[in-house]
Amino acid sequence: MARYKVLKSVAHSFGHSFVSLMNYRDHDYVMGHLLTQARRTRTNRFVLDILSGKTAPAGLLTPVTADSVESYAIWFPKLVASHRTDLRFIRTAAMDIAFDLNVERRVRGTELLESPFVCRVTIVDDRGKEWTAEIRNWWYPEATGPVGGTAKRRGLVRRLLGRLRGWRADGPQTKLQAAA
Repeated sequence: MARYKVLKSVAHSFGHSFVSLMNYRDHDYVMGHLLTQARRTRTNRFVLDILSGKTAPAGLLTPVTADSVESYAIWFPKLVASHRTDLRFIRTAAMDIAFDLNVERRVRGTELLESPFVCRVTIVDDRGKEWTAEIRNWWYPEATGPVGGTAKRRGLVRRLLGRLRGWRADGPQTKLQAAA
């Protein structure tokens, strides 16, 4: 039996996951990388066709954001299945992130500037009905701001501390794991 009602939850989950603190690569969050590129190119809108993985405009796509987009496009069918529905019920799925580059405010206690954004994920089912989720929030780039060097050094310190604790690149190494 087709389950359509959960497609709104799929859209919500996809959007929140993409803009979340779990989407972290190369010393900053992917949203920070997108905002940095948006400010550099003065392009305020990023669009992703979730089913194909295609993005626009090309100027906002960096190797870091491309890696994240690819991961999320691969994850999407699993997300749909976890909501107990089927990909065949989805005609289109798109995510649109728009930054308001004309508005900036200082992040409390730092020199960093954040800008508001709207992330809208729209899924159109095979009957033509739209299921939309919208996230409105503020974001600032970490690694590209005045503390960028600090953010990069923090990653080095974490790796060194991890080695001292006996962690490998794929996670903590316990004596039991080492014996296996």
